[in-house]
Amino acid sequence: MKHLTLKELQQFSLEILKDVAGFCERNGIKYSLGYGTLLGAVRHKGFIPWDDDVDIMMPREDYERFRTIYKSDRYSFIDSRNTPDCYIAFGRVCDMDRTLASSCIPWVKRDVGVWIDIFPIDRVPDDKGTFDRIYDSLMLLMKFNVGIRRVHTVSSSKFSIRKRLKIWILKRTHPRLIKRDPADIVKDMNTIISLVSPAKSGHWSQLCCPDVGTNEFFEDSEINEYIKLPFEDSEFFVWKGYDKILRDSYGDFMTLPPENKRRPLQNYISFYWKD
Repeated sequence: MKHLTLKELQQFSLEILKDVAGFCERNGIKYSLGYGTLLGAVRHKGFIPWDDDVDIMMPREDYERFRTIYKSDRYSFIDSRNTPDCYIAFGRVCDMDRTLASSCIPWVKRDVGVWIDIFPIDRVPDDKGTFDRIYDSLMLLMKFNVGIRRVHTVSSSKFSIRKRLKIWILKRTHPRLIKRDPADIVKDMNTIISLVSPAKSGHWSQLCCPDVGTNEFFEDSEINEYIKLPFEDSEFFVWKGYDKILRDSYGDFMTLPPENKRRPLQNYISFYWKD
């Protein structure tokens, strides 16, 4: 099979993003570009040149509606609640007709293709200390989940020596935990999120994948309004308070990182054209 180049991977991701954004806009579902995709829109008016994924974020109510009603002739929505042996608490929309990802994917036991990430954001307590304790607990669960799902989904021979050593240590130090189904840990995370998310508060965060985030503590005023920004050959919605969000996450976000930091996030995965 032929490898996808970075440009081809970005193009497939952009096509999925257009499909998802169009569906959201036709159905009144709120979304914003997030993380490196938001940064790319602001700093580069498109992909960060070395970026290899797309992230969008939705308030929980919109996310739940999206995952329930999303339909596409070309793409598939996957999360732990609709796909057996899927070990993520957020969603991904995948192109499984034209592309194929390498087998060393520690989040699902099935063939998938190029995807974009869809993260729900939840209301969180206004007290920052309480929020930090919740975030730290979910981060610990997430770390266990990542370690366990690597054991469940991928032969350790496909990992680097460093990762194989981490798996060996996990097996030795937590023999009972390593036997748990990672899907159960995802259920635990979803349960905790639903229990700690207040009906009313002035703050939001992305809790379902804390190892991706930067301990976000969004204020209502930052995410209540949406505007469109250019991204490649299209425009997509972003939160109007994007400047503060990016500064809180990345500091001086308009300054490029050192060259040795300019590398793809998913460089451990290979993507191919499907035969």
